[in-house]
Amino acid sequence: MRFTIKTFLKLGTAYQTIFMLFISATLFSQENAEEKLLLLKASELAVSDPDETIKIANHLLKKAKSEENSVAINLLIARSYDTKGDYFKSVNYVFEASKNFRIVNDSLKAEILFLKAEISRKLHLYNQVDSYLSDISFAISGLGSREIKKNIHARIDLEKTLVDLERTHYKETLKRLGDIEVKYNAVLADNYGLIQNLSLIKALSFNGLNDYKTSEKNFEKALSEYHSQKKTNIILETEILNGLSKIYYERKEYLKSIDTLLMALDKATKINNIPLLEKINYQLAVNYLALSDKPRYQQYNDKFLLLNTASIEMEIEAVNSMYNFIGEEQEANYKYEKDKLVRYSYIALAFLMLIIFSFTVLYSINKAKRKRLKEIIGYLEVTNNLLVKSYVDKKEPNKKIAIPTETEQSILAKLKRFEGSTKYTNKDMSLATLAAHFDVNTKYLSEIINKHYQDNFNTYINRLRINYIIEKLKNEPEYLNYKISYLADESGFSSHSSFATVFKSITGIAPTIFIDLIGKEVNKKKA
Repeated sequence: MRFTIKTFLKLGTAYQTIFMLFISATLFSQENAEEKLLLLKASELAVSDPDETIKIANHLLKKAKSEENSVAINLLIARSYDTKGDYFKSVNYVFEASKNFRIVNDSLKAEILFLKAEISRKLHLYNQVDSYLSDISFAISGLGSREIKKNIHARIDLEKTLVDLERTHYKETLKRLGDIEVKYNAVLADNYGLIQNLSLIKALSFNGLNDYKTSEKNFEKALSEYHSQKKTNIILETEILNGLSKIYYERKEYLKSIDTLLMALDKATKINNIPLLEKINYQLAVNYLALSDKPRYQQYNDKFLLLNTASIEMEIEAVNSMYNFIGEEQEANYKYEKDKLVRYSYIALAFLMLIIFSFTVLYSINKAKRKRLKEIIGYLEVTNNLLVKSYVDKKEPNKKIAIPTETEQSILAKLKRFEGSTKYTNKDMSLATLAAHFDVNTKYLSEIINKHYQDNFNTYINRLRINYIIEKLKNEPEYLNYKISYLADESGFSSHSSFATVFKSITGIAPTIFIDLIGKEVNKKKA
């Protein structure tokens, strides 16, 4: 059977179908029919039975006869773990696929970057999302098919919309959706998966704006569109059911809300998606509390607390893993570029004009580095103020957790005093430790940090630590002579590698390069 672009675009959800298109076009082109069928089956099951997909993909991985085949299969496994909500394993497999990034075709490069962007969004690493989406636009510049390019650009815009949604910028989300519907009208006409995503995002946005009537209408539209396709997508269906249950709860239709949540719970349990199960159990607990059914409230609240702990631990593990992989990739890219420059330099020795050109390039690179350093220093000089004042200038987002105003202001004041100290350099600093120090619960503290600093606790502490050591490097010259391991220990990091990874993720360059550039600036001023 021959599959055309339009055939694949009508198979299911937007991300899954385009992913299937790309990998099916490149994988096992010379293999037997049985392996091709297994691949197609695994792709179709990625959003309905991810465990079976992983089992089939691991079987195919053993038989893969090219690096490009291995890349695409690892990406399929990463997608499946993403469906299960296991972001740690998804991160590991997508970066395994990324190891041979340069050798694969542009379509597969785009899929790798898309999954990295999606995982980054779910881990609240929004700067990384922007970076990966920009890389996608560059990666597909050589694609010949205008239809595929149009679909990919629609997905890029949709991903940006999801970032707005997760940051509770509901009005901006709806505006962006309107622009997408106008700009990609032809794409949407042929892609029911994208339409389902748009309806779901609209429903969630109106729900965030407390427009429950419009929200319910869009949830029901998304559910109707989903059922009309007759393609199982547990994540999509569960999110719709969970959204509808919240509307029933707001209308005090608690039994109807519970029935809907139990359907969602049954589906989420099949794929053991911890983040989804956490949300559903919380909603069930809230409904039973409203009904004054204390035994069931206790039952589901206990489950929620266990899942919440597991979810937080998994997210921290995934974030740390991602930072490490990003650091390794940046080091590899730096080495690749450096080796390439060395090869060009050898060739340039034979040609006078190329030698002149090489010197010009080196001068430009150094100039760019100095400019980059000034930008970084300028950014870091205002980071501390922005870190504390950011909540003053932003609109009040809809609260995920109801926190009394007096408690909220008290926590913010304590955070400000905390930032003025150096307690964040304590290696044992954790969300639980700081919450205990503030005499508040961890959920309140985490919510305040997410709301006012747009970062999770891990990133918030890491930024304070990096800002601290940057100030030391800028204002105390002796720090320029210290080893990286000392700087890591001084700023509160447990290891040289974790310090280097986080430093690079925040400033954009490795600490050794940063120190070298600051040293040159100091010597230049002395001269």
